[in-house]
Amino acid sequence: MRITPAKIIIAFAICLLGCFTAILLFDVYNLFGVRSFLETSGLGAPAVWYHLFSARSPTEYLQTFLLGLFALSCVYTSGRTAELTQNRLGYFWFMIGLFALILLVEEGADLSRRYQTIMEIIMPGAPFFSSRALIFSIYMFIGLIPIVLYFKAIYAHKKTFFYLVAGYLVYGFAGIQSVFLNFIGLSRADFGMFLFYDLLGGVLHFPLNEAYLSKEYIAFLFVDYVIEEPLELLAICFLLCSIFSYMAEIYKPEGKLKQG
Repeated sequence: MRITPAKIIIAFAICLLGCFTAILLFDVYNLFGVRSFLETSGLGAPAVWYHLFSARSPTEYLQTFLLGLFALSCVYTSGRTAELTQNRLGYFWFMIGLFALILLVEEGADLSRRYQTIMEIIMPGAPFFSSRALIFSIYMFIGLIPIVLYFKAIYAHKKTFFYLVAGYLVYGFAGIQSVFLNFIGLSRADFGMFLFYDLLGGVLHFPLNEAYLSKEYIAFLFVDYVIEEPLELLAICFLLCSIFSYMAEIYKPEGKLKQG
């Protein structure tokens, strides 16, 4: 069965719909007493949304798997594209694969957060230079290098270029969205307070306890997980759409490369 961009986007929509349906049923309506069980079991946060989208959650594991698949697909496509008469895109996909590998290491090791912790000690009072936003900006700069170098070659494949740019934009926004919020005088905690308590009216129960001492912290986690993680997953899906769109364009139906 051929993987197409449409199938990838549909799979993403079904996955996200399933997650939010689970949140509605279990966190809001307490179906089968799941919310009550989480509140009394001591298994961590007392909410399904936290367990679905937090660090080391199913969503993050899925992101890691798909990002690894994208990296491998780029390297494989780079090698196969080198068989073409014009093989500049072979170099392009190899560099994109290296960029995907950097993002994969970030997902697994959380290097940006480690950097932030260290730099806040070394450079207190320099919020941008000691923030994760700087690291994500560097990541995106690295990712832009192959597009700048091989712009004409990749732009000729319009659908591939569109999906790649969409993935970059969504990933970039997810990575540095706290900076955008600062531009309008908000923090992720402020934005979360508006979403979690004002807009949703407290329907997502999350009682305070010794691990979660304030509403502001819970609101911050809501934005950090329920907003940011699906955005990152969408970005990875767009990146996968780009590589599979390119594969569909350069391969003949019988699986042979189109020459020229």
